[in-house]
Amino acid sequence: MGKVEPPPRLPWTQRICYGVGHSLNDLCASMWFSYLIVYLQLVLGFDSNYAGFVLLVGQVADAIATPLLGYESSGNKETALCKRYGKRKFLHLIGTVCVVLSFPFIFTVCPGCESASQFALTLMLIPLVIIFQIGWAAVQVSHLSLIPAITPHETERDFLNVLRYAINIISDIGTYVVVWCVFDLTRRPTGSHNVITGDYANKFMMIALIIVGIGAVFSIIFHIGVKEIVSTPLSSSENSLEKDSLALSNPAFSFFPTNLSWRGWMRESHFYQVGLLYMCTRLFQNMSLVFMPLYLQESLHANDDFIAKIPLVMNVSGFAISCCLPKFFKVFSKKVTFLGGASLGIGACVWITIGAGPTYVSQGVYGVGVLMGAASSSLVICALSFIHDLIGTSVESAAFVYGAMSFWDKIANGIVGMIIQHLHAVSCTDCDWFYRNVMSYGVGGVGILASIVITTLLPANLGERQSVHNGAVLAPKKEVINHSSSTESQPSNENQPLLPH
Repeated sequence: MGKVEPPPRLPWTQRICYGVGHSLNDLCASMWFSYLIVYLQLVLGFDSNYAGFVLLVGQVADAIATPLLGYESSGNKETALCKRYGKRKFLHLIGTVCVVLSFPFIFTVCPGCESASQFALTLMLIPLVIIFQIGWAAVQVSHLSLIPAITPHETERDFLNVLRYAINIISDIGTYVVVWCVFDLTRRPTGSHNVITGDYANKFMMIALIIVGIGAVFSIIFHIGVKEIVSTPLSSSENSLEKDSLALSNPAFSFFPTNLSWRGWMRESHFYQVGLLYMCTRLFQNMSLVFMPLYLQESLHANDDFIAKIPLVMNVSGFAISCCLPKFFKVFSKKVTFLGGASLGIGACVWITIGAGPTYVSQGVYGVGVLMGAASSSLVICALSFIHDLIGTSVESAAFVYGAMSFWDKIANGIVGMIIQHLHAVSCTDCDWFYRNVMSYGVGGVGILASIVITTLLPANLGERQSVHNGAVLAPKKEVINHSSSTESQPSNENQPLLPH
């Protein structure tokens, strides 16, 4: 049999176009997590319970929609339009439309509603929040599930993961720059700059319109520049030839693997361990984003622009770390890198516990932002990479795996946010200790839990199936795509560079 050429690498244009395909989600998510409760609580005057309830509704809607959309995306049924355009890209398009048409109105006070009750405003917000979260979930699931669909190279998949997260951070930075600019350009020459009040309603509406407009442009670039590889049914003879060809071009598997169904995934212990790890990393990241502005406003009484400056510092730090992670992965394993990121996060929480005084408010809090941002980036990138390793060759069920992981992530974030806001309503009125404790003991406790979970995965080889019912899927060998003719053993995937050569 002749030599089979390995699948080609993706061109850089398609890599970049893929990377910006999640920018709309990233921009909106930054504003959702960082400023929703600030907007509801400080601008609209919502009680903490109502603000937490709106956040909970959004997270539950996202949690329910994500696995359902993931299951649908993993299915074999395709309409004629999906076959032509690509079912994942089509789902991405539907989600984009939902986000664009709903998100700006969440941060817009309807004419004549100024005197409406909190209950009435909450009822008006809930449908918009649900539409936004369903659209957000559709974009997230389709974008993540495209990674294993457009390239078989593991190093390139990891690179797309890092690129995706790096652009995520750039989008977050863009959100906070917009907030900072809008606050400064619309600042009154006189008046207090320490307290955000109802006068900021128009500012938040302007910010929402700007970021949705920018995100929509990047979504158009994604749909123009990324081509989804649409599979077609093979005859029995073609199927046999395809298996032989892939086995030759991809020596990581001793025979063509079978795909896991959702029932098969439920039998895998690593599925639950990685899911818990991913939930902890997202909880760490989102709690720090949600409650950092409230910590700055209510605990430190910092200037209003600090709610843009400190998240901006966090994301610049996270971007710098994301660029360095490929080098870290060469020297250390992903699991050791994860432990290092968790240590940075716990250190930041300790600093918040002991930080006090004018010097800390004006300078020290920037150091907290640097550590917190670096920790969040390290944890999330490693956790997403663990999910890719877990999926292995079960590409067709990738969307289901992402959906299931995100389900527990969204439920946990919604419940924790609601509990914290309820405790704030019943135990704290105009106090400066509550959100400090949330940022120190709450976020730090999640970092400790994530460290415990990763230690249980230290001896694990993600991608290897534990259940005897899934024995048809072999564990990957040391290198997934090997273009070298050398027969020497290759190092573990965990130490492989993320940047493709």
